[in-house]
Amino acid sequence: VKFSYDGINNIKEMVNTNELKELGKLTKESFTRERKMGFTKLINYILNKKGLSTNMEINNFYNKINEDNTISNQSLLEQRLKLNPEVFIYLNNNYLKLFYNEHKDEVKTYKNYILKAIDGSDFEIPNTKESKKVYGTIINNKEDSIPRATVSTSYDLLNKYVVEGFISPYRTGEVKSALEHIKNDKNITTDYNSIYIMDRGYVSIELMLYCIMNNIKFLIRLDGTAYKNEREGITTNDEYIDLKYTRGRIKRRYIKDETMRLYAKEIKSSKLRVVTYVLNTGEIEQLITNLEYDEFSYDDIVELYKKRWGIETLYYSLKSKLETERFTSSFKILIEQDFFSSILVFNMIQSMMKEAEEKIEKNKYKHEMTINENMAIGLFKNEMIYIMLEQDDNKRLELYDKLINKISKYKIPIRKDRKYKINFRADNKHSFNKLKSFWKI
Repeated sequence: VKFSYDGINNIKEMVNTNELKELGKLTKESFTRERKMGFTKLINYILNKKGLSTNMEINNFYNKINEDNTISNQSLLEQRLKLNPEVFIYLNNNYLKLFYNEHKDEVKTYKNYILKAIDGSDFEIPNTKESKKVYGTIINNKEDSIPRATVSTSYDLLNKYVVEGFISPYRTGEVKSALEHIKNDKNITTDYNSIYIMDRGYVSIELMLYCIMNNIKFLIRLDGTAYKNEREGITTNDEYIDLKYTRGRIKRRYIKDETMRLYAKEIKSSKLRVVTYVLNTGEIEQLITNLEYDEFSYDDIVELYKKRWGIETLYYSLKSKLETERFTSSFKILIEQDFFSSILVFNMIQSMMKEAEEKIEKNKYKHEMTINENMAIGLFKNEMIYIMLEQDDNKRLELYDKLINKISKYKIPIRKDRKYKINFRADNKHSFNKLKSFWKI
């Protein structure tokens, strides 16, 4: 059985367990009675939302589950306010553990390493006093304060899964988020070593020192000012520097962990590799890493960093295709439910796309082809609910196969070196109280 189908069955089984229901309760009294929108229905409802108006979402959901019942917006809100958003983190963690632990033949690695990019992005959230209070604001060109949240993800570049994602107050520190990802990721990809690839916002003695202490591999793009003294002596495009842990660099304001500070004082410096290369634009970039010569060549290092672009396409998919920013409420609990469920849905769609891609007859096409992600998302949102609700194993597999076949029909050529630029907006393009009653693929 391919992971995609195995993973869906795993989600279906967990959604119906008392264990998940207990995790999902914010109070002991939550979900004690089976209402029109009980615990299991609520999970399925949230996973199948399309970013429409709440009335239309409710109408579509009950039509799909073939029930004459309905529920008011207020009653739905009351049910959602009882639901712990961490149920979706739990579901996603177990979904990925099944992949990395039980489907190792499907796991893609680079020289036996999982390649993980870490990066953040600002997300639009509902423009209300509640959102501003919880997440913070920016000022637009009209000098209005607009709420924003900061999202951070750890993304498996080769297998195309979000290993972890979280949504935090605006301008939450990138290094702080990265350290949290690195510590938490070990619980998911337990049997694998990882290489963490990061942009220049993550240049940090604290971050590199943590990785060195714990034998974790990293590759980070340097900014123009970092470690100038050590970099001045570089004469080739690939050489080691001796990064010194000076008193100024390991002050408590930079490294809060006392054990790490003592370790830095003890070893005094670290031997790190700096790779210099020229971009197509003519700009010169430098990368710092603890990857060794004997395992990774100069070309390997440059190729690894180029793969980091995959996390940019992730954010493009979350924002422009899955439309994660169409949050249904300004309540923190509901924003987190919408966000964490989107991460799980993204991962499930990627699994199905990979299986559908195997059906592409490569020799028939002039260009290398891949599945149209936009169509895959639309088809998933339209039909996954039927697979999740089907009790008969044979019928469920039949529905699943039909969906995979549909997804495989929509192909697009791979456009290499294509850039998906997400333009920064200092205003809101989505409004949770002006969501549409229709959704287009």
